[in-house]
Amino acid sequence: MKLSLKLGATPEDFSNLPPEQRRKKLQQKVDELNKDIQKEIDQRDALTKMKDVYTKNPQMGDAASVGQKLAEIGHNIEKLRFEVQKFEGWLAEVEGRLPVRNDNSRRQSGLYETQNTTTANNCAQDRESPDGSYTEDQSQETEVKVTPTEFDDDFDDEEPLPTIGTCKALYPFSGTISVAEGEVLNVIEEDKGDGWTRIRRNEDEEGYVPTSYIEVYLDRNAKDS
Repeated sequence: MKLSLKLGATPEDFSNLPPEQRRKKLQQKVDELNKDIQKEIDQRDALTKMKDVYTKNPQMGDAASVGQKLAEIGHNIEKLRFEVQKFEGWLAEVEGRLPVRNDNSRRQSGLYETQNTTTANNCAQDRESPDGSYTEDQSQETEVKVTPTEFDDDFDDEEPLPTIGTCKALYPFSGTISVAEGEVLNVIEEDKGDGWTRIRRNEDEEGYVPTSYIEVYLDRNAKDS
């Protein structure tokens, strides 16, 4: 007798459910875990760029502290992948027990998983590309924070830079300038290859944001001039 079932607790492998319902629950869990993994990978990519900037320019921030955060994210990804393997094992087990009439639906499920993986990979590549093509909802992305004094030296004794375009924030960010998701701001300096773009909200507010966090629309005339 399973006391956990009498007490109303659901087994982790959903073994208390009929095969088809169990398969759906396990598939849903695998999909959720894969989404969590993708979020961790996105955050890791952003922090890796930040660490590179700090390594090349130590006055801008502490690369070691970013390295510690990257190690934590790496550990989280390993744990999530272990969980995926565990649930995929249970899923393979229950699919093996389903009647033959469900073979077609299992093939469709496998195709769905392949399409999901391809879509996730494409989205990850899009976030790295300059054209800013995004298809996923980014509202739950983890906000990366940097200290407000990191880029202060860059603004001392400088003439205001002209606006060369606009950008739309795809993620919330807090650093030398704080931006909200969906906010439109002015671009005053392009990414020079270090993963950062310089933006301005008004005459008194400007700063750097990760290029992968924004979608840039450059004014060709301003750029040519």
